[in-house]
Amino acid sequence: MPRLPHKDGSETPYSAFMVPYPVVIFDFDGTLCDTEKAIQYTFHQAFEQKGITPPPPEEVKQAIGTGGNLSEFLPMLYPPLRGNHKKSELEEWVLHYRHIYDTDGGRLTTLFPGVDALLSRLKEKEINCVVISNKGQRAIEDSLERFDLCHYFDLVIGDNPLLPLKKKPHPMAYEQVIKAHYPRVSPSQVLMVGDTDADLFFAKNAGLPSCWAAYGYGAEETCLAAEPTFTIQSVEGLYPIVAPEA
Repeated sequence: MPRLPHKDGSETPYSAFMVPYPVVIFDFDGTLCDTEKAIQYTFHQAFEQKGITPPPPEEVKQAIGTGGNLSEFLPMLYPPLRGNHKKSELEEWVLHYRHIYDTDGGRLTTLFPGVDALLSRLKEKEINCVVISNKGQRAIEDSLERFDLCHYFDLVIGDNPLLPLKKKPHPMAYEQVIKAHYPRVSPSQVLMVGDTDADLFFAKNAGLPSCWAAYGYGAEETCLAAEPTFTIQSVEGLYPIVAPEA
């Protein structure tokens, strides 16, 4: 009988699973954690420290809603960083932003209501959880540790120079890391939950079902264009999808 491997090396037979998705992949910003205040604060500080007028909050919010990474955000918010000839300057800005976020801005991150209870429920049902984000690896790990959530996740995949992967919506992280971690789980049994079109197209490109977290930062038009399998308006809306009562 096929068995699902766990992080500790133990295995659970598929017959023990009365759930449709034995593996659930979560985005971070706008899905598990409310990071808008942290991001707004950090961008404001990053620009001010360089003597440049910070972008308006609405422009920052629009950039967050794309689900991109810092290397994409920054040229949107500060056009002088655009172009291949600005690559080294852009990299310096990325490091500058991340230093502020990791040492100061990240403290403004909060959990969306119900996240801890949801993850506890999934653990009880032996559903394997993964985080994948275009956010910096350290920022994700710091937040998960602060909220005591690390033990819920088998894998945490962020923007990490030690693990260079193409960013969402490219499916590379699923194909090379997540799929290899759960070799006996078919793509149809892996649910991607995220709030932006980058998350949903990541799922589509990887052949995974998806759930749009409409309470997050993504724009409705672009997210619906990705044809999510499910849509939820709150964290609690995920229960009947991933952990239905028998």
